[in-house]
Parts: sequence; structure tokens; C-alpha cells
Amino acid sequence: MIEATTLPAAVRRAARLWPDRVAWIFDVREGPEPQGSTTLTFSDIEVRVDLIARHLRDRGIRSGDRVAVLLHNRPEVPLTWLALATLGATAVPLGTKLRHDDAGWILAKSRAVAIVTTPGLAEAIAPIDVPEIAEPGGLAHPSPILIDVDEFAHATADDEPLPDVHDPDDIVNVQFTSGTTGSPKGCLLSHRYWLHLAQSLVDGFPRLTPDDRMLTAQAMSYMDPQWNVAASLVSGASLVVLDGFHPSTFWDRVREHNVTYFYCLAAMPM
Repeated sequence: MIEATTLPAAVRRAARLWPDRVAWIFDVREGPEPQGSTTLTFSDIEVRVDLIARHLRDRGIRSGDRVAVLLHNRPEVPLTWLALATLGATAVPLGTKLRHDDAGWILAKSRAVAIVTTPGLAEAIAPIDVPEIAEPGGLAHPSPILIDVDEFAHATADDEPLPDVHDPDDIVNVQFTSGTTGSPKGCLLSHRYWLHLAQSLVDGFPRLTPDDRMLTAQAMSYMDPQWNVAASLVSGASLVVLDGFHPSTFWDRVREHNVTYFYCLAAMPM
């Protein structure tokens, strides 16, 4: 079994065991925001998670806060997720195809205090109509502030200690369902949930090892790429993230990156 019982501990463990090993490759050459290819080692992840956590803290995010993440596939999605977990805060992933009514519902139900996004995606869900929800004390929950993801490029280190997150049962996600049979429901997912799921991949099928390379083409607002990230941290396997599923280039990317395992939906092989 792994030593880590929380996601921040898993980040530190991976950086200690495999500091120079390639952890993530974001191959974003197509889709709505083509950015080329970005490669991060496990050591890079530890450093950048720490910097983003400090920046979010300086922007007012505290333990127990819920923060929405509205981004296309890019490294800042899992980095923000892990940084929020480092602060004891909770991520609320939002799909990039949401518009103001649907986004407003999720923001209201989750009581998110902030949204990490880009100006373009923020405009797509504007106006953000967040219904007022009475808190136990009778106070209305304020509308979330916007945090431009580009701010993270200017994040700096400091000597102030970050919270000591150690409870495996702390909630790290309010993961909303798709809402196909009704309004989306928020599922509360803990450190223990993600690490148990990741460990099951290491111990069972497909028995991931540091020599493996996974690939996902799903949007990172879904839970599947998130457990791919957790599995990478636990196993030392590399993870390739595409900007989406493109049938004409998918197998080219599989061969190019020497992928040994990829997550797929039933329609993809067809």
C-alpha cells in the first residue's frame, strides 16, 4: 500500500521517489485553446502546486472554502485541484460547455467563493446568476470572485507555512453529476476516495508501474482524468492529456507518446 493518505502527501511522495521522471504531458495542439505540448516532472508538480497554493491563499482562499475550476485541458487544472487540496479547500470542477444558467446552479449549490478561469470562459457564463442561498446564520452567500489562471505565472514563494492537511476524510471535490435525469447533484469526494481508487489501479487491473504511460482525451472537469492524475502520483506512471478526442489523430498520439494504457468511453473504439 502507498504511504500517502492525502493528495498533498502523494505529491510529496512522488517528488521524492521519482523527481526527474516525466509525470504529465499536456498535448494541446488542437481544440479551442491550442498551446502545444507541456511536460512536467514529479518535482515540477510539487513546486508548482506549492506556488499556486500560496497564490490562492494570498487571494483569500482558506481551508473549507469551495472554489470552482472552469478551464479547458491544461496543466493548471490538476495543479489547481492539488493546490486547493493543499490548502484544505475543495475544488468544484465546471465543464467548459456550461452557460450561465447551468453554471449558476452549480455555483449556488456548491457555495463556491471563487472561480479559477480565463476571461474568455468567464464571459461565456456571464452573467453569472448565482441565486442567494441562506447560510445557517441567515446570511446570504456572496457571488464568487474571478481568479484569472494567468495570475499563477506570477506566483512567488514565501516562508509562511501552508496548512498541515492530514485527514484522509477531508473533502477535496464537490463533483457534480451531469444532470441528465434532473438538476446536477454534488458528490462529496475525499482524499481517501481518490487514493483508494488510484491504489486499486496499481494493485489490480491494469497494475500500473513507473514504466507505464497513460493517456486521457476527456475533459478534466470529469472525474476520470482526475483519478488518472491520482494514479500517476501513486504509481509513478506518466500521464498524457489531450485537449479532446480527435479520431483522425488519436492513434498518432498513442504511438507518438508510447502509450501503454488509455481510458476510453464505449463510442471511442467504434
